[in-house]
Amino acid sequence: MQVLLNRLRDYVHRNYSYLVEEVRKLLRIPSISGTGEGIGEAAEFLRDWLRDRLGVDARLLSYGGHPIVYGRLTGRSERRVVIYNMYDVQPPDPLELWEVPPFEARVVRDRIVARGAYNTKAGLMCSLLGVEALERALGEVPVSVTFVLEGEEEIGSPSLRRFVEDKRGELAGSYATLFTYPSEDVPGKPTVELGNKGIVFVELRSRVSKYDVHSSLAGGLYNPAAVLARIASELLDPTAGPRLSWLEEKVVTPTPEDLEYLSDIVESAPLESVVEEYGIGRTRLTGRSWYVDVFFKPSVNIDGFYSGYVGPGTKTITPAEAVMRLDFRLVPNVEPDDVLEGLRRVIERLGLSDLVEVEVHDCYTWSKTDPKHPAVKAALRVYSLLGLRPYVIPMSPGAAPSYLFTRVLGIPMISTGPGHGGRAHAPNEYVTLDTIPKLTLYVALLLAELAEV
Repeated sequence: MQVLLNRLRDYVHRNYSYLVEEVRKLLRIPSISGTGEGIGEAAEFLRDWLRDRLGVDARLLSYGGHPIVYGRLTGRSERRVVIYNMYDVQPPDPLELWEVPPFEARVVRDRIVARGAYNTKAGLMCSLLGVEALERALGEVPVSVTFVLEGEEEIGSPSLRRFVEDKRGELAGSYATLFTYPSEDVPGKPTVELGNKGIVFVELRSRVSKYDVHSSLAGGLYNPAAVLARIASELLDPTAGPRLSWLEEKVVTPTPEDLEYLSDIVESAPLESVVEEYGIGRTRLTGRSWYVDVFFKPSVNIDGFYSGYVGPGTKTITPAEAVMRLDFRLVPNVEPDDVLEGLRRVIERLGLSDLVEVEVHDCYTWSKTDPKHPAVKAALRVYSLLGLRPYVIPMSPGAAPSYLFTRVLGIPMISTGPGHGGRAHAPNEYVTLDTIPKLTLYVALLLAELAEV
């Protein structure tokens, strides 16, 4: 392995400019899943890259939404590793807060600033570049690889569910799934994430009239903003936090095994870094409570609330409509149906069922991989080869469709990678330049290690 490490280090050093430019090429393509902008171009770019650079018979598969880039590379070993990632991104708004245009992939000091740089187009491209580096260094890839690159992760991955059903026979029996991204929230402290929360994203709408009504009549009317505010206050207390008794009674985390890794979470994802990065004035929780609740407990969040008039001057109305968007985060033993049924009962108990419509957007469950699986141990060993100490995160507070691999297909999933980035879903998202060769090198070494486990 040391000989291979030396070859790969030499390769990424000599090809540094090439690696950076390949990442920037993908970042320049917008690929906004919510609007569809650039999605087709990004999918075609990746399909052609796999064909031209790796000789993969890559195809675009459609299941009613944005295409999934799918291809299979036969390596020296029949053992198969799935490389999963996402090429879609969130909208860049608010544009006025970006220091550079979000799709120029401009180099600013020691980083590339672009939407998708951290979440997770740089990680995607580095995983492909890692396979290429391995092939250049050895003349072959020692393990077979299946590429699954989707364009709907930011809108709930509806096509990925259909894809897994369609390709179950080809995917079943794979040794591991690898999701690559720059995991060092604290530079020099890479994490190996082995699970994530599920998500239920819903939109509540209350419409009480065809037009806004003069507020002099408000005493005899339903106010849709008040209707949704009442539901919000029942679900989320500003000081006590989530009020989800119907979910909390089912929760089984954190388990004793989870708590074994609590110090890893604290060291690799310090609260102080989150506060600084997002400019947070004050957090509701601190210390151990922050980590236990954020990583291992269910939650509800108000993503947006709109109603009435807040423009210049005054406008005395009872609004015709109010809209509120919520996301619930799920942990083991809590399923999407539990959330939706509990929400329905809350609205019913408040006597507001006739005034509220509920539309479900994203909806998928949690995922967890055994930290003692040999593939996980291989991922940890590769960090040791690189002189890094990895930190194990049993569950990430973020949501991803990992359950399709871990719970539907029975394939362990590892989310990891050296390097640093930040501001996901926010203006001035970035990844550091030195992340790109490190990520490329790590993927190549891990594939080689997985072939030998």
